Amino acid sequence: MNVKNISSLAILVLLLTVSCKKEPAKKEVAQFSIEPETITVNWTGYKTTDKVAVKGEFKEITVSNMKSDTTAYGALNGAKFDIPVSSLFSNDEIRDGKLKELFFGVMNATNSLTGTLDINADGTGDIDLLMNGVQRKVPITYVTNDQLVEIEGILHLEDFEAQNALESLAKACFDLHKGADGVSKTWSEVKVEAKVYLKKK
Repeated sequence: MNVKNISSLAILVLLLTVSCKKEPAKKEVAQFSIEPETITVNWTGYKTTDKVAVKGEFKEITVSNMKSDTTAYGALNGAKFDIPVSSLFSNDEIRDGKLKELFFGVMNATNSLTGTLDINADGTGDIDLLMNGVQRKVPITYVTNDQLVEIEGILHLEDFEAQNALESLAKACFDLHKGADGVSKTWSEVKVEAKVYLKKK
């Protein structure tokens, strides 16, 4: 075999070796998605001039417009929710009845609280909430710990023109909302907290 043939054979072997090399495997990127059954929604109202907390939750929530994303906030962004007022629970049957009938029941067409999450990458966002026939954006903050997302916001009832509902509740709970100073006060501020444990695959 002459030099020319040897060179040609060497080039052929080199080409075959290169062409047979495996491409590096592409790294799989995790996908996050909402697991509706893991969602908890808690609320905190306040009474007396000392601002004593009254806590409760909503036992039911329906989520729609869900999607998968490579980030936790991306999976939540744009999600729509529907929370029936009938699922309100504060571990006090009498209080629950007053809140359903004398607070939400006084509002305009408020059998459910409905809205959309608008989440940013920097830990902020808002809830576009419909309550009492009024739609407003409620600012929120959130923190993520891998699959767990914790959301917090402060809702001001006057922003939803719910003064009549607040006054109705304050009247029904006048004595119960008296503090050590003898003053009865029902606050228009409500803290809302939600926890979502996302599916990851």
